[in-house]
Amino acid sequence: MLKLENIHTFYGPINALRGINLEVGKGEIISLIGSNGAGKSTCLMTISGVLHPSEGRILLNGVDIAGEEPHHIVKRGISHVPEGRRIFPKLTVLENLQMGAFLGRGNVRESLETVMGLFPILGERTRQYGGTLSGGEQQMLAIGRALMSDPEILILDEPSLGLAPIMVSKIFRTIHEINARGVTVMLVEQNAKAALRLSHRGYVLESGAITLHGKSSELLDNDKVKHAYLGE
Repeated sequence: MLKLENIHTFYGPINALRGINLEVGKGEIISLIGSNGAGKSTCLMTISGVLHPSEGRILLNGVDIAGEEPHHIVKRGISHVPEGRRIFPKLTVLENLQMGAFLGRGNVRESLETVMGLFPILGERTRQYGGTLSGGEQQMLAIGRALMSDPEILILDEPSLGLAPIMVSKIFRTIHEINARGVTVMLVEQNAKAALRLSHRGYVLESGAITLHGKSSELLDNDKVKHAYLGE
């Protein structure tokens, strides 16, 4: 479904991604783990068109989308929830969700019903400004906004960052439910153990390069992964 082939991305003279190769199959949850500065967010932003690779191909259902602008990639079926949520604080919950549907491919009413079903609290706060929501509610809103475009692939960057444990559990349960409804998920998450437990397969990124990949269960048992990322 999604395939990265020899992707190089630069920040000025810095080679942030160095020959990335990875695949995301339809219906999978794929986790990308690594230390701070390894290039995880850069990888997601390159897929979603925020950054353009200097070399390589990004194939979505066989079509090379490398270098396309973000709005074109949204239309193709990829939605990105960035680190830090980046909702519109001075727009209401409903207006934030409607912004997510601007480039969408599906029925807005149906998408709203789906989002409200996943996050009932948003349905209770449609007229509340996004900036007045709690951190967990803002994360729900950010995910809901991304789902309004009816994506095939949902990209999530650090969805649990800064949230209370009870809210983290809720967010992870919701990601599982979104995937069960047929949406493919690519996940970057500081909580590597939780990410690998949720995902089908995982990739380990170090200094801009993939150093390990495999089934999540195998990575959870890998001594190097245990020591470096799981605190064991």
